[in-house]
Amino acid sequence: MKVTDILSANAMQFDLQAATKAEVIQALTKRLVSCGNVTDGAQFLEAVNQREEHATTGIGFGVAIPHGKSTVVTESTIGFAKLAQPVEWQSLDDKPVEIVFLLAIAEHDKSDGHLKILAEIATKLMDDQVVLDLKAAESPEQVIQSFTEGVYEQ
Repeated sequence: MKVTDILSANAMQFDLQAATKAEVIQALTKRLVSCGNVTDGAQFLEAVNQREEHATTGIGFGVAIPHGKSTVVTESTIGFAKLAQPVEWQSLDDKPVEIVFLLAIAEHDKSDGHLKILAEIATKLMDDQVVLDLKAAESPEQVIQSFTEGVYEQ
């Protein structure tokens, strides 16, 4: 499983208006419910929030990767949000977040695929150009292209 296998254009939001981490996660969860990848938003939010209590998912570079594994996830997918304004996330580098990848992992996915996805995202984000491209992205195609090519044509 690769990022591009489960990163859906329908699960992306650009210029998301949110003032808190909770609002961001809630908005992306609603998007995943509307796409049919999550059947119960409240139960999935609970799984994500439990994970958030263990350690921050703000990895630095203005990016957060919250995630949850649940029986209410019908198919593993990634929601993406580019925030209208940066949001405090208790990130590893103490900087606010502008880009969020919400991983929804199906409970029946017994593999370690989600760990590979997290590693792939983190590896891509080590490239400063990819981070800049994601922050400048205005379409799902540009986000997806950041993971297929590393850069996109503007």
